[in-house]
Amino acid sequence: GGSKCSLAKLRERLRAAHVDVDALWARVTELVLRTLLAVHDAIPHQPNAFELFGFDVLIDAQLKPWLIEVNASPSLARENPLDIEVKERLVADTLRVVAPPYFDRAVWGEMLRWRLAERGRASGAPPLPFGVELSALLHGVAPRAYGELPADLGLYERIAPSPAWD
Repeated sequence: GGSKCSLAKLRERLRAAHVDVDALWARVTELVLRTLLAVHDAIPHQPNAFELFGFDVLIDAQLKPWLIEVNASPSLARENPLDIEVKERLVADTLRVVAPPYFDRAVWGEMLRWRLAERGRASGAPPLPFGVELSALLHGVAPRAYGELPADLGLYERIAPSPAWD
């Protein structure tokens, strides 16, 4: 009942109807990329933040995708069992993709106190190399490099940057 179903269930139903799901998904991906390309200059660059967009797409009888709307910060309300299943996975996968590494707040506080104290002294010991401080702060775990994807994307699929985006 209703118009909601998971993407996995939709793909299953389309395959049962002998639809080339991979070709359809490529058209949906192209629709999303073209939409983002059309507005990317209007999306503010926030290096320490992220935005989750929800694309509402209609698939017509000829299997052509049509953009209905794009929701910035779509609702993550869990109103029924399907919402709970889909949205909890979405949140978990999103946090896996964007999560910064754990850092030790106590070490960070000590680093700040030390740096502030060193600024007040005319001749103090040379500061520790940044790499040493960062290693202590992150307990030896190296942060991901800019643009480096996590090992596990969950159900996310990287579509940009990509050859299709280029």
